[in-house]
Amino acid sequence: MRTIILLSLLTFATFLSAQKLELGLWGGTSFYSGDFTPQEFDFYLQEQQPAGGIFLRLNPSKVVSLELGVNLGKIAGEDGEDNGQTSRNLNFRSNITEVGLKLDLNLVHWGNVRRTQVVPYLMGGAAVFRFNPEGRLDGNWIELQPLGTEGQGAPGYAKPYSLTDFAIIGGGGLKFIIKQRFTIGLELGGRKTFTDYLDDVSNTNVNYLDVLETNGSLAAQLSNPNIKDPEVDNLNYRRGGGLKDWYFRGGISFSFAFGEGSGVNGRGIGCPTF
Repeated sequence: MRTIILLSLLTFATFLSAQKLELGLWGGTSFYSGDFTPQEFDFYLQEQQPAGGIFLRLNPSKVVSLELGVNLGKIAGEDGEDNGQTSRNLNFRSNITEVGLKLDLNLVHWGNVRRTQVVPYLMGGAAVFRFNPEGRLDGNWIELQPLGTEGQGAPGYAKPYSLTDFAIIGGGGLKFIIKQRFTIGLELGGRKTFTDYLDDVSNTNVNYLDVLETNGSLAAQLSNPNIKDPEVDNLNYRRGGGLKDWYFRGGISFSFAFGEGSGVNGRGIGCPTF
């Protein structure tokens, strides 16, 4: 992951020569949609977690901006009666480190170029991210992926899932450009991932004894805490649904433009200023 971050930054830095550039920071919140949400696709707003990052924004014209960001955040979830679900007594948390490249489409410009402009925009892009779900047991947090809670690594089951994955970014926001030099932004974006294991839970058909015999008692206990007596309880189960997981990030940003000023306000092809 560190290699990917360094290569991305070096590649982007090489492209910055003689361009209109902004350096910025952002902070806000992150949350997710997955097997712990009340419906198959819903927001898990009960567990909003802190998030933030740093970014470089390239402004080749008024109409588009290209942004490279390194972002950090957390997601978490827990099922039970409080969020309207049948309790599986499962929970998770995970840090997510993301390197994302996105394109902002600046829709229109309102205001005075020399004072303040308001610019609504849509965004899209892609990201590579690293995650590592943990489960809480007896007050301790335990890494779940190495355990194989859904039989990963056992005969007849899949291999352990990767902790690095890709995501498609989509969303939008609002920029407030002040004197062609400072930008304050409000943004909300979703990340569609290609994994169902942000929360370590999928729709795999699992047999409790397979997990117990191959991956051990800790993996079996975290796989299905409701099983107390293997001779009586149902040992075959699916812990989640079939949709891929999402995570979302939103917040407020502040950036400073170098050189001639922000390309959103500078010369170039774009929407007219009113």
